[in-house]
Amino acid sequence: MTSGSIMRRINGEKFGRWSLRLDAAYCTVLGAAVALFAGRIAEGVALPALLIAAAGVAVVVWAGGIVWMLARLPLRSALRLVMVANLVAAIAVGFASATAATLLIVLAVVTVAIDIALFATSQAVALRALPVRG
Repeated sequence: MTSGSIMRRINGEKFGRWSLRLDAAYCTVLGAAVALFAGRIAEGVALPALLIAAAGVAVVVWAGGIVWMLARLPLRSALRLVMVANLVAAIAVGFASATAATLLIVLAVVTVAIDIALFATSQAVALRALPVRG
């Protein structure tokens, strides 16, 4: 099966909307957990707890932004914006792993970076599966 035939089988509209909804849910849970456990997280990385808590709150706010974009923007625009933000976030989180004190914490932070990159990939797949505007 070629990638072209796989892309024809994916409903870009449904896949894109689900990708954004799941991304928003993930951001809500992850951001809230980071904000709530900022003190503990700060013990494992060389970053201030206040910075970590602010990042967690920002991620929750971003989740609301994704929901807003899904409701107000054309799907193609929302997917592009969120995909680019996810790529930037994956890189930033990956670099943050360099501040981790132990290998286990490095692996945990890199895992989050990979999760974020996978959301960006799902949004790219949805964009590619959307019908070309005529």
